[in-house]
Amino acid sequence: MKLLTPLQLGKLHLRNRVVMAPMTRNRADARGVVGATTVRYYAQRATAGLVITEATNISEEAKGYPMTPGIWSAEQVEAWKAVTSAVHAAGGTIVMQLWHTGRVGHSDVRDGRVPVAPSAIAIEGQQHFTPTGPKPYEVPRALTTDEVRATVDDYERGARNAKAAGFDGVELHGAFGYLPNEFLVDGANQRTDAYGGSVENRARFVLEVMQRLVAVWGDGRVGIRLSPTLAYNGMVDTDPLATFSYLLERLNAMPLAYLHLMRATPDAGRFPSWPRDTIATFGPLFRGALVVNGGYDRDAAEAVVTSGAAHAVSFGAPFVSNPDLVHRLESGAPLATPDRNTFYQGGERGYVDYPALDADPPQAPKGYWLVQATITDPAQFAKYAAAAGPVIASYGGRAIARGDVAEVVEGTVPRRPYFVEFPSHAAARACYRSAGYEDAIALRSGAAHFDVVIVEGTGG
Repeated sequence: MKLLTPLQLGKLHLRNRVVMAPMTRNRADARGVVGATTVRYYAQRATAGLVITEATNISEEAKGYPMTPGIWSAEQVEAWKAVTSAVHAAGGTIVMQLWHTGRVGHSDVRDGRVPVAPSAIAIEGQQHFTPTGPKPYEVPRALTTDEVRATVDDYERGARNAKAAGFDGVELHGAFGYLPNEFLVDGANQRTDAYGGSVENRARFVLEVMQRLVAVWGDGRVGIRLSPTLAYNGMVDTDPLATFSYLLERLNAMPLAYLHLMRATPDAGRFPSWPRDTIATFGPLFRGALVVNGGYDRDAAEAVVTSGAAHAVSFGAPFVSNPDLVHRLESGAPLATPDRNTFYQGGERGYVDYPALDADPPQAPKGYWLVQATITDPAQFAKYAAAAGPVIASYGGRAIARGDVAEVVEGTVPRRPYFVEFPSHAAARACYRSAGYEDAIALRSGAAHFDVVIVEGTGG
């Protein structure tokens, strides 16, 4: 199956083209901090070529739903480190989806503050999930121009924090009616400043955010999710073809990892002037890698990838109830049906208790070591160890030996070996190749001719 072949998305190496779509699960605590069950949840699904986290609030102001995670505080960053370490230890690749809910929220979730939006226009015909039950949407407060610019700053901070937490990249949630989407469509954006009116102005917010994300992460590590023909949450535009064609043209000038494009929902039929086939219409307008989403099964996913219309396919609900989805797709095994009653209720049920097909106990892993040696004096070695230690630990590394300077000699140059045990060969390789490890190497000022060798042991 082509769906199971490797793929390079910018700087992201995917071992297959099966992507875990971002899915809100409401399992964080009241401070937006994820816990041990979230670590387990993502690690269970790390066989995906790419794991995209649930949408994660970039600020307290961005929050619209209860018990959703954040990435604005030091406590949140530390909690996410456990997630990225677990996914990397399992050989996976993971990016964080950055989120601002905009008007898709309620004051009951926001300590009495009404949601913010480009314009003071409420969502009609829908209700919002609150701790006390569904309630009609409120009229949001329109952001001032200065607040819009401050929100762009919040996205940059979220991107920096995601990098500090050990993620491999970030994705902007520009779909499904949240704040970036609200700026784009003229049904939600009636501003008269530089962020409203013309297509160019309405796209300005998204483009400014994307420029900041790329500035933080560099080439090939930033993606964006868009839904040009999804009317949910009041996302109605008079000419989505013109709006999103312009946006994609501008995004093509950025060194992005991928575009994550959502197919139209059935209610799009209410808009006869809208493009009928979202992927066929907008996919070719983006010159980079394309990830598609929206109700794909095994056969449809294989077909869209084989045809060349997309590079990868993201799966949402199937990944909830099938932590081993990649294996099931490969073998043709039936998929378990998710219990939608447990999607957002919290706790382990419906979260980490779906069994994989292979119930055999895992084999004892072999021991893998990252062997490091420096020719510098012990003081310089200690400086390196202090800098690299936290990075090594974030990948599950455990120091098991550190030799004396005199133990290893190359010619007349003493070398000091340092041994770290990792849970897998993939974890050792991921640590060695990580940007954080490279930064740690750079911090060992004064050291030279530093060697790194990954060797396989037999455990123990």
